[in-house]
Amino acid sequence: MGANRSNLFSQHLMEGLLLIADAIAGLSAFNSMLEMARGLKDVNDAAIRNLAVVELTEKIIAAQAAQTALIAEVAKLEKELTRFETWETEKQRYELSDVGNGQLVYTLRDGQQHSEPKHSICPSCYQRGQRSILQKETWQPGRAQVFSCHRCGSAVYLSGMPAPEHAKYRRLST
Repeated sequence: MGANRSNLFSQHLMEGLLLIADAIAGLSAFNSMLEMARGLKDVNDAAIRNLAVVELTEKIIAAQAAQTALIAEVAKLEKELTRFETWETEKQRYELSDVGNGQLVYTLRDGQQHSEPKHSICPSCYQRGQRSILQKETWQPGRAQVFSCHRCGSAVYLSGMPAPEHAKYRRLST
């Protein structure tokens, strides 16, 4: 779990450094455009001046497009960071519990219920940074009692044994 967090942090750090490099390159392009604009005042030939204006306009449009892309990337990274921070807070409300026969789920810690009923969430989804409440179901044949995850299809057997026919019960939400 710590390695995943470290890898995610490293990935975000690299993306941030690339954004900084792009911003520096953008500043360099603006500096180049400023120098071109200053040079225009000394150009007496209208054709040369018009060509320089066209080049400057193209550079301005390219710089605006790059800035728009950078703004979109920053917004995407901010959204991802918010999701990551929200999950870090949410997952602290749960603890790993053995529900019997070595079957593990994450259950809501005592005192963390707020307005929710006591419940358990899927350990597979938890590891992927998602909260998916397990549903208690009875599967035939064998009247197996299971906690079923409708997000990933995982099943935690509380009693009874797995049977090939149980595959039809593994519903996934869309």
